[in-house]
Amino acid sequence: MLDTKKFEQTLYQDTKKAFKNIIQKYGDDLYVMGFYHTGSYSLLPMFNTLSDLKEVFEEEYDNDVSSFYMAKWNPEDYPTLEDYSEYFDETTAECQKLESSIDFFQSDIEAMDNWHQWLATMEKVLVQLDAEGMFSNGIEREKVTLAILAYDEEESIQFKRIKRLNPPAVLTQIQADFEAMIAEREKCEQEVLNAFS
Repeated sequence: MLDTKKFEQTLYQDTKKAFKNIIQKYGDDLYVMGFYHTGSYSLLPMFNTLSDLKEVFEEEYDNDVSSFYMAKWNPEDYPTLEDYSEYFDETTAECQKLESSIDFFQSDIEAMDNWHQWLATMEKVLVQLDAEGMFSNGIEREKVTLAILAYDEEESIQFKRIKRLNPPAVLTQIQADFEAMIAEREKCEQEVLNAFS
């Protein structure tokens, strides 16, 4: 198992500083906050605003309703994705230390355990900040979804994590989004299977 204690402490401090500034700047325009796990042992602070969503949906997706969930929940479409990354320099250094501590010859099971431990640490930090009122001070908690979105991860897995991070009032507002994305993925996978059977 990874020793994530220092990573957790550093991530907590960096996130607290960055998110406080983000909330002060964007306030009730925010609809999602959390982390984007970009693959390997790296992450970015993640957030998006309703204003940016509207602009991206118009400019990048031509207001195509079938692509709305992609615009809303794909961090790579968030214009602000890297805006606060400088707040996470110390976290990035801790990430690099963790990555260098990993046995190059680890088994697939060990690699998966490390991956889950990594995500659980990020989750723990968001839960702690939420309990301290970070996402209720200056914004309405029920209007902000806390999320950890990981590169190339299925929506069903992401939604399970989101359910652990958010109160029922938030989940009620976003459940239809994720159910639609999960159904769309299942439909596409079934079409591929049918094509080869």
